[in-house]
Amino acid sequence: LHRFESKLAQSGFRGRFTVMQSNGGRLPAEAMRQSAITALYSGPAAGVVGATRQAARSGFDNLITFDMGGTSTDVCLVQDGRPSLASESEIDGLPIRTPVLDIVSVGAGGGSIAWVDDGGMLRVGPQSAGADPGPACYGKGGTEPTTTDAHIVIGTIRPGAFLGGRMTLDGEAARRAFEPLATRFGLGIEQAASSALQLADANIVRAIQLVSTERGRDPRDYALVPFGGAGPLHAARIAEELGISTIVVPPSAGVISAYGLVASDYTKFDTMTHKMKLDDAAAAEAGRIFGDMRARLASQFTDMKLSGELVYTHTLDMRFVGQAFEVGVEIPASRLGALDAAYLAGLFADAHHRTFMHGATLNRPVEIVTLRVGATLPIGSAPRLNREAEASRGAASTRIFHGEAWIDCARHAAESLSPGQTLLGPAVVEGYTATTWVPAGWTATLDEADNMILRRSQ
Repeated sequence: LHRFESKLAQSGFRGRFTVMQSNGGRLPAEAMRQSAITALYSGPAAGVVGATRQAARSGFDNLITFDMGGTSTDVCLVQDGRPSLASESEIDGLPIRTPVLDIVSVGAGGGSIAWVDDGGMLRVGPQSAGADPGPACYGKGGTEPTTTDAHIVIGTIRPGAFLGGRMTLDGEAARRAFEPLATRFGLGIEQAASSALQLADANIVRAIQLVSTERGRDPRDYALVPFGGAGPLHAARIAEELGISTIVVPPSAGVISAYGLVASDYTKFDTMTHKMKLDDAAAAEAGRIFGDMRARLASQFTDMKLSGELVYTHTLDMRFVGQAFEVGVEIPASRLGALDAAYLAGLFADAHHRTFMHGATLNRPVEIVTLRVGATLPIGSAPRLNREAEASRGAASTRIFHGEAWIDCARHAAESLSPGQTLLGPAVVEGYTATTWVPAGWTATLDEADNMILRRSQ
């Protein structure tokens, strides 16, 4: 980072060089040199921030973000406009004790390979063809069947429309890649491709359940926000499986992670482990420590030459005495000066019951394990993300293999749609960075924020 800063200065750069963090905020590069561990999951975190910002323009703040790229799918739950945060994670079995967005990843992406396991069952991922050689349809030497090849086979991706027609795909190579699987299972090539896509969808549904139902949240209460190159193609089928009735497809969906980098606020966390059995004295001590941590963070922002009014969050990681895991409990800023044991125990009981659906009794001893304060300096109005502007193409018709048969459906160019225009499924909306599938029973409306709102009509 220091070498990069030096090169930028030598080239005459006079702006501010910032780096994204796993917690959904960014910091100046000079501060990140002292806190490199916080950048471990910065790519997926940027996507969540970008999707949250863009969905908010249309009035949606309870979201499940769904980022499906080339090798994996990353999902995250956003409540009241704030992505869920986890106090720790792990990489290759090693614990990482720093706040990160609560993102669950599965090996389901455009390059995920369909294969047969030792028991003779069809699987999809986590192996990926990557970008080189990539899916068979790329024409770079790949021969394994992937989810991108499957979309070529069933018609949801047109070989001549990929990247706005700038990259021509080999449709016959995609079909050849699926021939061995079709023969193995006695299926038609289209059926084999459709089966592979259903398996990829099942993997993604499971990931969304991990961040929603297994965290005590009902996915039906949220809007699904798909992005990444493949997200909008799978979103409607995922939503149907989960009972979700609203989908928000952002403009230029394939580059939302890049947008998140420039739309993120400045954020820094301070964490302190201080084990205390919960009583009124511990509650008062927690309030005092929170004050010290806020002062320390404010000083650090001053040192980073970042000025403005900071927004703070205050969290206690708590557990029943004897447990080996904690539940994060957020404390409203308005109550910091009047914390008592009964109030904190009530907050903990509610959070514990929401997550585990048991144990919400107040007659068991509780302890505080960790205190965490987050300080955020909002950037103000985020830059607007505009939809793709290609040479306009009119509507046409196409054929899609859906279910067990080929069906006729409309085909639209994303850049040709007008705000307020509503499409009826089945339809395919082709954009430069992503394609959206609108099944029968769904409508798609472009709103004034350039988001495409899909709603289930039956």
